[in-house]
Amino acid sequence: MEHATFDHNEEQYIVHNPKEVMQILNDLIKHKAMLKVSFNRGADEYLTNIISIDPKVGAVYLDIGVDEEFNRRLLASDHVVFLKEDGVKIKWTSTKVTEASLKDGKAIKIVLPKDLIRLQRRDFFRFATPVVSPVMCRILVPDVLDPEVESVLELTLVDVSLGGIGAFVSAPLNPAVVIGQEFSGCKIGFPDVGETNLTLMVKNITEIHTKDAVTKYRIGFVYVEPSRGNEGLINRYVYILERQAIALAHRG
Repeated sequence: MEHATFDHNEEQYIVHNPKEVMQILNDLIKHKAMLKVSFNRGADEYLTNIISIDPKVGAVYLDIGVDEEFNRRLLASDHVVFLKEDGVKIKWTSTKVTEASLKDGKAIKIVLPKDLIRLQRRDFFRFATPVVSPVMCRILVPDVLDPEVESVLELTLVDVSLGGIGAFVSAPLNPAVVIGQEFSGCKIGFPDVGETNLTLMVKNITEIHTKDAVTKYRIGFVYVEPSRGNEGLINRYVYILERQAIALAHRG
């Protein structure tokens, strides 16, 4: 496997887990995703897609271009960027590209990437969390009259994105929960992933009246400078929810 090089602002979105890397690459094959290949500092570009992966030898095979001179420059390049731009952004780099002969013709061959970037646009793709076994968010809320006294406020998550969460809480609403307020040490136990320790800021509050005359509040939170470890947990859980949503859509 080959380590990639990424920009500083992309580091928090790096996927290191080999199984996750393989799953992402296999998804690209399954959905016939188009990848932009860029080299010579962006002077040369073309579109391709992954043909197959051979984990035994640690190789990824992709469609080759039709222009021989272009292919010569590609094979001579020591820094090639592979990028999926639409929807969820996938990116990795390779330092060596070789030509391979497959049963269906020629292809380019790269070393299976050891890590890659998986970046979901923050303004989109909010995924609903489970209803049957709800995910809880526990927030330490200071007493309005005595800030040194704290209580634990439990909220039920309704959706998650890479930018924040949405949660329900029953009335009455704690007076400390106001738009713009930040809460540190927030615990969210993401199933099959782990527990976060986040600082959350209240972005919006919506009062909701249910059919059985129960009043609830939907609170939108944004993450405040999450650590790389917490970003990784969030990324992995969003990825799980995304795959579940895709599987459900296919069954429908």
